Amino acid sequence: MVWNPGQSLFGDRYFIERKLGEGGIGITYLAKNRRGELRVIKTYKEEIFNNPVWVPHRSKLRQDFCEEALRLALCRHPHVVQVENVFNEGEFPCMAMEYIEGEDLGKLITKKGVLSEDEALLYIRQIGDALTVVHERGLLHRDLKPSNIMMRAGKWEAVLIDFGIARQFIPGTIQEHTNSVSHGFAPPEQYELKAERGEYTDVYALAATLYALLTAQLPMPVPARLQNFTLQAPKDFNASISDNVNQAIMRGMALNYRYRPQSVQKWLDLLGSTTQTWGSNSREIRTISGSAKMNSIAISPDGKTIASGGGEVKLWDLHSGELLRSLKGYGHVTFNPDGQTLATNLSYFDNKIGIWHCLTGELLHTLKWQGYLYYPITISPNGHFIATSRDWTILFNPVIGYRDFPLIGIWNLKTGEFIYEIAGHFGLVNSIAFSPDSQILASGSNDATIKLWSVKTGKLIRTLNENAQEYKFPENYQAILSVAFSPQGNIIASGSRDKIINLWNPITGQLIRTLSGHSELINSLAFSPDGKILATASKDKTIKLWQIDIGNQIYTFSKYSHSVNCITFSPDGQTLASCDDSGNIKIWQRG
Repeated sequence: MVWNPGQSLFGDRYFIERKLGEGGIGITYLAKNRRGELRVIKTYKEEIFNNPVWVPHRSKLRQDFCEEALRLALCRHPHVVQVENVFNEGEFPCMAMEYIEGEDLGKLITKKGVLSEDEALLYIRQIGDALTVVHERGLLHRDLKPSNIMMRAGKWEAVLIDFGIARQFIPGTIQEHTNSVSHGFAPPEQYELKAERGEYTDVYALAATLYALLTAQLPMPVPARLQNFTLQAPKDFNASISDNVNQAIMRGMALNYRYRPQSVQKWLDLLGSTTQTWGSNSREIRTISGSAKMNSIAISPDGKTIASGGGEVKLWDLHSGELLRSLKGYGHVTFNPDGQTLATNLSYFDNKIGIWHCLTGELLHTLKWQGYLYYPITISPNGHFIATSRDWTILFNPVIGYRDFPLIGIWNLKTGEFIYEIAGHFGLVNSIAFSPDSQILASGSNDATIKLWSVKTGKLIRTLNENAQEYKFPENYQAILSVAFSPQGNIIASGSRDKIINLWNPITGQLIRTLSGHSELINSLAFSPDGKILATASKDKTIKLWQIDIGNQIYTFSKYSHSVNCITFSPDGQTLASCDDSGNIKIWQRG
């Protein structure tokens, strides 16, 4: 059986482009679906499927094939190859998967030689995260090696492929598995037909893969090691490998599985902090040129789309930089955590917030409030509430009598019902942020204070920086321009006009630490998803990265000719996006 270019499969749903490759029992083809998207079609080789020895076992072959497809379909993760379809073409079972344009890590190290430790760790952590999901589904990959890790072309993204010998496992139970091994990467228990297997089985292979990436050497196979040949430490081949990484590899490749870390996460922890992977090896991978000043940017929860706001609102493809659509909007943009909708101001002179469908660009409904809305809009992490601020209104205060106050408004996002408004600041509210549990709203104002409000009642919980000077028009040198909660909710960061970043304890109200280094006001700040890094953007045309636990500055991005107005991390923490006064979006990738 040979499928030729142009041949259609599955009722003209797929059209063969060419053969990609073949292995021991399988063969893969490049094809296009009806939308013209490239896909990989995998099936059995004819000489295997029609071999007289295998003919009596065809039902088992089909069952194994379908189980592989199901295993892949269950493991939804950005660093696991995704299945689009499973079907039969005549007597042959077929699987349609996403096509990953690029090369595998085996070819990369053959061509390039050893990888830098930072680059190798980036890929290993991505695959480690993917394996954690695989293990949560009760599966072992059992064939992890550089040639089964694809790199997306033009991106620092690794994808785990080939689940052909993946099997279910039950910790602490002796199970019978097919004896299929990749020498150098398979642990001792995989050479046995019956043995205990667990996450530590893939830990060995992941450690061996890192060994190969950092040395460009095939790790010594288990049979040789069992004959008392000593596995050389990777640092013997590459002196630049750090001690903790060298030790983590050797621990992960222990012959006795009891001496290995018992989970992928525990092994990843041995590699040390990930914060230093943001640094000199980080790089700008793309600049997207807009047509107007941008003061707001957001990345969708699935990490695929960027929304930019300013004089206009636009949606862009994060990976290609392609403009997807323009929306009638102005000012701030924020995604609903469900990834389905987006909120924007509708115009500078409008008192409405627009809720848009992300895929269609349809305006679903509007939220209206009296007075002119100010820029900040934010949606709670649970997707229940949306908050914004507006211009001055005259209210009565029992202490100071009648006075102008800016207001904060809260809506029920699902019903569009206006819940309440909050007054308490003496200056415009420049930034608002929900706590990770959606119970607290923080607001930063020109009056130089941060106030914490109960989302349930709208009552003031606490004021941070209570000793700030009285607000003075038009500018307060200590005005708070940006606030953000850490992902754990135990820190609030604030950036101000006086070039200072403060870290606060939201429970006690105490100042934890002050960070200084910018030469102009702080426009925006964002925590990395793991809460270990704070990124700050400034009018001084730079972005700075700070290590939260010790407060030191990690790195400065300075390739800007204008004020950097807003920054945000991607959900996986691998990408940092920014926008500036020139109307450009810059995308940075962790190195």
